[in-house]
Amino acid sequence: MTSSLESIRVIDFGQYIAGPLTGMLLADQGADVIKIDPPAGPVWDMPANATWNRGKRAIGLDLKSASD
Repeated sequence: MTSSLESIRVIDFGQYIAGPLTGMLLADQGADVIKIDPPAGPVWDMPANATWNRGKRAIGLDLKSASD
């Protein structure tokens, strides 16, 4: 069975509730969601992050660094 968003890739830069929650809903529908965090980790490190980031791949990047 194919998902409705199977061929969609989403880059998630969200840090509080709205962005991660939207990415979670898109991942639940089959989108390939990639969560981008700063090198030090999430700005808002809460227990709910485990739920909001389910189904996503994650990477830490320093977007001010050309090498990243």
